[in-house]
Amino acid sequence: MNDIGAIILAAGMSKRMGQPKQFLNLHGKPMFRHAVETALNSELRPVVVVGGEQTGLLKEHIRDLPAIVIHNPNFAEGLSSSLKAGVKAIQDKVSAAFIFLADQPFIPVTVVKRLRESYEIAKSKNIKIIRPRYASVPGHPVLFDAEIFPELLCIEGDRGAQQVIQQHLAELKYVDFDNPLWGVDIDTPEEWQSYSRKNQR
Repeated sequence: MNDIGAIILAAGMSKRMGQPKQFLNLHGKPMFRHAVETALNSELRPVVVVGGEQTGLLKEHIRDLPAIVIHNPNFAEGLSSSLKAGVKAIQDKVSAAFIFLADQPFIPVTVVKRLRESYEIAKSKNIKIIRPRYASVPGHPVLFDAEIFPELLCIEGDRGAQQVIQQHLAELKYVDFDNPLWGVDIDTPEEWQSYSRKNQR
């Protein structure tokens, strides 16, 4: 089993944005769709999108794409619940998975391919986690080997996988990129308006 999949976390309640930011129009499409298309165009399979209150709308916006949308009934409990829902949906199908965030629309296929290549080379050296750095700032998507999945399923609260990463620093490899735009996440109306005016990646 050598398939590498993707989990896209799109169940957030967007408190700082004031509306579901997953669906804000960015360069002609809903923001979360950028991450879905990047994952698919990087030949990751399966691609699982985790939704919350707006799961039906997520499905509607990508019904033309070969991605799977699942509902996380516990989305109000925070990020960890969506991460766990995604891992449960994919764990028996892949040898590793990338975790994408729905509010980071500028990651290009180039990044995913380089991360994947780094994993293929480094896994023989017991590397289990591959993470990009954009202009020296750690970002997403983060690749986790399936051996790490049980620990991801134990995370609690409104937090992602940072605590698991910290516990595996010896098995973590960073891959550096110069472009800080690729690591941008959009959290506020001001950021959305600003980046809407910028050229698409």
